[in-house]
Amino acid sequence: MGTPLFKILIVDDEPLVQILITQILEPRGMYEVETASSGEEALLTLSAFNPDIILLDVEMAGMDGYTVCRQIRADAKYRFTKIIMVSGCDRTEERLHGYEAGADDYITKPFEEQEFLAKVKVYTRLKHREEVDQVKGDLLRLLTHETMTPINGILGCSEILLADSSLEAGHRELVTMIVSAGRQLNRFLQNAILLSKLKAGLALTMSFEPVVALVKHIVAECAMRYEEKDIQVSVRGSEKLQFEADWPLLSYAIMAIISNAMKFSPVAGHVTVDVGTENNFCCIVVDDQGCGVDQERKGRIFEEFSISDVTHHKRGQGLSMAISYRICSRHGGDIAVRDNPAGAGSRFRMTIPMGVSE
Repeated sequence: MGTPLFKILIVDDEPLVQILITQILEPRGMYEVETASSGEEALLTLSAFNPDIILLDVEMAGMDGYTVCRQIRADAKYRFTKIIMVSGCDRTEERLHGYEAGADDYITKPFEEQEFLAKVKVYTRLKHREEVDQVKGDLLRLLTHETMTPINGILGCSEILLADSSLEAGHRELVTMIVSAGRQLNRFLQNAILLSKLKAGLALTMSFEPVVALVKHIVAECAMRYEEKDIQVSVRGSEKLQFEADWPLLSYAIMAIISNAMKFSPVAGHVTVDVGTENNFCCIVVDDQGCGVDQERKGRIFEEFSISDVTHHKRGQGLSMAISYRICSRHGGDIAVRDNPAGAGSRFRMTIPMGVSE
């Protein structure tokens, strides 16, 4: 059957229960099973066995299951280990006691075999996914930390070279390429750092800003970036509207949407930005005349690294929309995309709750 993929620790002082669960799991070929007859034995077994899932009986002689669960949860080494409490009692207060102790789920004896197996499969997959996410996050933080200093050095030196008026044309072209590539990599690293902070629960720094004036400033910055496309941008809304938010973060999200609209708009196209209110929410709606977003992409556009074709991918890392979504969510708001109701193109709609408005 091959090497077992997951380790299951059964903690129960009834030998028949240990045998029953073992007979359910081992024939599948996916699980390596270990047993412990007491809470004290379970804690001694943990380090050597390192289980993916612990099936933990509630009522045992000596240390009960709740106490064992709390001790396991106190050790960061087992933060991804899934604990399913097993009990002969189905009272709500017992379930709540288990969840408060740190259990992930609760199953009542006698249990139905298929339901039991389904729970085990769900929690093994969940543990694996959480571990992979942690590795990705750690790798991203290490990469950004180790890369920022050399990138800043490359950018600083190449920009000094570019400022040298005696630089030959051919060399200037090469240095310009270095600067451009360095800036692109630097943007990616900055985005990766911001995304990591948002996922870790970045604290908001609140302030009041006039929304329409801020949007117009962002539009002016984006217009300089896409000056060669000669895109007309209309901003509509009350100049009096203002409310409290983390405006450096929200400015990032607004700029990402407007920049995206201009990027995909045709030459001499038109982008509209409507700023208004609805049920004490600020609504920022951006319409463009670009190629639109296909249905499959709509469902994934706010996911991290949402690149549809990695093999033929040319530019961009699919981070700005994921960051914008997290910024809106962090404020208690939302962001969505659909087809432009006026014709070709897309409509991005951002909604942010207003604590205080005018």
